[in-house]
Amino acid sequence: MVTLRPYQTHGIRQIFDAWNPQSRNLKNVLFQMPTGTGKTTVFSEIVRKAKIKNKKILIVAHRIELVEQIADRLAQFNVEAGIISAKQKANPQFDVQIATIQTLSRRSYPPADIVIIDECHHSKATTYRTLWDIYPDARFLGVTATPTRINGDGFDDLFDILIPLGKLSSFFEHGYLTRIKHLVGCVPDLSKVKQRMRDYDIEMLRSVMLDNSIMANLIDSYKKFADGKKTIVFAVDVAHSKEIVQRYRSAGVSAAHIDATTPKNERTETLNKFKSGEILVLSNVDIVSEGFDVPDCEAVQLARPTKSLVLYLQQVGRCMRPATGKEYGLVLDNAGLWLEHGLSYIDRDWSLTGTKKSKKNNYVQHEMVAIDEEGILRQIKRPVECVGFELTELTDELERLLIFESFLRNAISNEHKLQSAVYRYKEFLIEKSVEMSDFEDAYCRKRLLMRGQNPRFLYYVRKEISEEVAKNREEKVL
Repeated sequence: MVTLRPYQTHGIRQIFDAWNPQSRNLKNVLFQMPTGTGKTTVFSEIVRKAKIKNKKILIVAHRIELVEQIADRLAQFNVEAGIISAKQKANPQFDVQIATIQTLSRRSYPPADIVIIDECHHSKATTYRTLWDIYPDARFLGVTATPTRINGDGFDDLFDILIPLGKLSSFFEHGYLTRIKHLVGCVPDLSKVKQRMRDYDIEMLRSVMLDNSIMANLIDSYKKFADGKKTIVFAVDVAHSKEIVQRYRSAGVSAAHIDATTPKNERTETLNKFKSGEILVLSNVDIVSEGFDVPDCEAVQLARPTKSLVLYLQQVGRCMRPATGKEYGLVLDNAGLWLEHGLSYIDRDWSLTGTKKSKKNNYVQHEMVAIDEEGILRQIKRPVECVGFELTELTDELERLLIFESFLRNAISNEHKLQSAVYRYKEFLIEKSVEMSDFEDAYCRKRLLMRGQNPRFLYYVRKEISEEVAKNREEKVL
C-alpha cells in the first residue's frame, strides 16, 4: 500500500467534507495541488475508498499517456480499472474506468457515481462539459496544479468550490518540493510574431526560435550552468525539437527527442534511458509538460515562448520533485517567460471566478531582481543585461540591499572609502527603524571582502543600529 503524506490526507478530508450531504453538499469540487505534490495519489486513494463503498468511478484524462500512468498508480492501491481508449477493447466489468476524453465521446458512457477529471484546466472544452449532462447525479472532482485559462475564464460555471491544497512556498519549506533557481537566458524578439487562439503562432515562433544566436545560447547556457545535469527541453514544434537535439549532439551532449507521435515502445525506451542517465537532454513537444514523473530531473530549459501560464508552470514543475542529492531544480529560461509570467516559484492566489471577473488580477508579476554569478545583487533594467543572472523576488530585505549597492557604487565612483557606504546604510536603517538582519550583515561583509576591505567594523555598526532603533522605539512609546 501507498503511504500518504499528511497534506494529502488533509486534502482528501477536505474533498469528502465538501461532497458530504450532511455537511456542505457541494457536488462539484475543483482541487488544486502544486505540480509534483501527488494529485494522482490523492484521487487514487479517493477511488480506493469509494470502491469499498461499491461506488462506480469514471476517471477522464486528455492523453493516453496520462491514462496509462493513472492505471499504474491505481494498481499500487490494489484497484483494477478498465481502460477506454482508441487502441484498447473496453472492459465494462470493472467498477473503475479510465478514459481519454476523445475516445469516451465516441463510445457508450459507463455508469458512474463519481467522475474525476485529471488536468481539469482542460474541462472547459465541449467534450468535457457534456459529462455534467450525462452524469447529473454524480459527484465531480477536478484536479489540477493550475486552475486557470489562457483567456482568463474561470471555472465557476462547472465547479461549486475551489480547494487549494497550500502555498508553493510551504511545500518548499517542508521539503516536499525542491527549491528553484531561475536563470535568465536570451530574450527572443517576439514583436513580429502573430497570435492564434490566444497564443503565439507556431510557424512564426519556430522561425524566431531557430535563429542561430538563440540556438547557440541554448547550448551555451546548458554548458555553463547545467553541464552534466538531466535536463528536459521544451521546444516549439517537432522540427525545432529535432534541431535542438542535433545541436546538443554536435556539442558532445547525449540528447534525444520525443513527441506525441513517437511510437510507444520508442518513447518508453527513450524515457528509460533518460531516467538512467544514458541520455542527459530530453527535448520534447507537449509530451512531458503534464503527468511526467522523473524526480531526479535536475533542470528544465524553456525554449518555447507561450502566453499560457498553465504551460509555463507545468514545464517548470518537471524539475521541482525532490530526489537524493538534488539541492535545487534549475530553470534555464531561454524563452523570456519570466518577462511574460513573472517568477516561476512565487505563491499565486488561484480563483474560481478567473481573472476577468476578479477586481484584482491574481497573476500580476511580482517585482524581481537578479543575482549575478559573483553573488552581487542587481536591479533588472534591460533583459539583455541579465543573461546568466538568477532571478529572485524583491523582498523588503533585498530592496534595502539595493540601496546599499547604490551607496557602494557612489563611494567607488567618487573614490571615497568603502566604509562611507556602510555608514550611509547605517543612517538609512536607523531612519527606517529597521535593524540589520543576519543576511544583510553577511551580504555587506561579502561585498567589502570582494573589494579587498576588512569588514570587522560591521560588528560595531550593527550594534549601533540596534541600539539606535531600540532607542527610537522607546521614545515613540513614551
